[in-house]
Amino acid sequence: MNGLLEKEEAGWWAALLLRLAMASLFFAAAVPKLKGGSASIHATVDYFQKLFAQTWLPGPLVTLQAYITPFAEAILSIWLVVGWRLRLAWFITGLYTITLAFGMAVAGKHDVAANNYLYVLIAAIGLYLSPFDRCRLGDRLVS
Repeated sequence: MNGLLEKEEAGWWAALLLRLAMASLFFAAAVPKLKGGSASIHATVDYFQKLFAQTWLPGPLVTLQAYITPFAEAILSIWLVVGWRLRLAWFITGLYTITLAFGMAVAGKHDVAANNYLYVLIAAIGLYLSPFDRCRLGDRLVS
């Protein structure tokens, strides 16, 4: 029984550390994109459009992703810290990081894509560990 409690406690700490790490990553990425208001958001959109101009990805899709990115990063950072509906938060985080990784791979930025796929792995582990997470507003407390 004592070993089981140790595993659950380790799972809880691991889940919390992953949440805080991913939330801080998204927060640090979102702040510069949102800090300057619409000018910063338009700069992000311009960067995405230039980056993907010579790829086969449709321009409107790239523009949509560029507009969504600053807000998605901010929302995901808050969502992961709060822990409300944590399994869904991790699932959405995984899907979102897949879109980023895929886009960077298409753009030929394989080093950035590799890092983003690492974030996908972190999201998958977070999803797996979410039942151990006791520091959340999630399913048990809200339902």
